[in-house]
Amino acid sequence: MKKFILSTLFLLLMSVNCFAALTKSVEEIDPWTAVAQNVVVEGATKDVSPNYQTTLHIDVALTSTTAQANGTEIRVQISSATSTDNKWHELTAFGGPTGTGNSEPVTNNPLTAGSTVITVASTTGYTLPTGTDNGLRYIKDATIANSEIGLQTALTVNTNITILDGTTTEHANTAVLHNIVNSYAINIPDSANRVRVIYNNTKDAAGSTVDVRSRLSKITGI
Repeated sequence: MKKFILSTLFLLLMSVNCFAALTKSVEEIDPWTAVAQNVVVEGATKDVSPNYQTTLHIDVALTSTTAQANGTEIRVQISSATSTDNKWHELTAFGGPTGTGNSEPVTNNPLTAGSTVITVASTTGYTLPTGTDNGLRYIKDATIANSEIGLQTALTVNTNITILDGTTTEHANTAVLHNIVNSYAINIPDSANRVRVIYNNTKDAAGSTVDVRSRLSKITGI
């Protein structure tokens, strides 16, 4: 009888845990950062050892009209150690966006928060998502922390483009729209203690400048 009661209690506890809400949070590693051509930038190191699960999100946008043939190399490294820099290991490395971007000043004055229509003088290079164009657009604000990404869904030739979701912040007409952006999501092994991103913009001797950003989404409780 005692065994039956204990087994029932165990099953009840298991069922409660199965339906308990996970504790999730988001943490910024690197805010929007401008990376010059022929420069390597080391991102911040983050401790992920307490996390049950961690996903790294990286955004890279070309910010000039200079051709980028090879793309910025994005190197994600994890550490088996909780401190020091002599135990970093490569998790993955890949090339960022390529092509010749088009930079268009935003002519809305201002582009208010919540807006979906961005007015520009030229829509060259701002076709709807097709082929290698994923439709992502980067609004670079004069205050880089206020920059953001939108997904283009329509355009009026040489007048404006429409994005799916309204802008998060207001942008003055000093903001510049860029048409080549990539986003990536990478799962970090649960066994890792720390993670960092290296942004290597030396792959093209005379390529484009880029803006980069990385964030973590994580499960910290179950």
